[in-house]
Amino acid sequence: MRNLAIASVAALALGLAACSAETENKTEAAADAAGEDIESNVNAAGEVIENAADDVEASVDEAAKDLDAEADRAGDKIEKEWDDAKAEAEEEAQ
Repeated sequence: MRNLAIASVAALALGLAACSAETENKTEAAADAAGEDIESNVNAAGEVIENAADDVEASVDEAAKDLDAEADRAGDKIEKEWDDAKAEAEEEAQ
């Protein structure tokens, strides 16, 4: 009877050990999958942020070019008006 009890306890302990290893493997697999999902989401978010930053940079560059061109046109207009006023003043002085 004693041998049967020892054998039963040994079989139960072996079963629990196998169950624990299986649970550990499943838990590890779930953690790995979660880690891969997180990594994938972080990479996707990084791409979205990078693309948005590129779009902002392109918009700022375009706005700067437009502003520069507008400043050149304004400068040309002022210079022309100055030349016209100077010519008119010289005509009146004669």
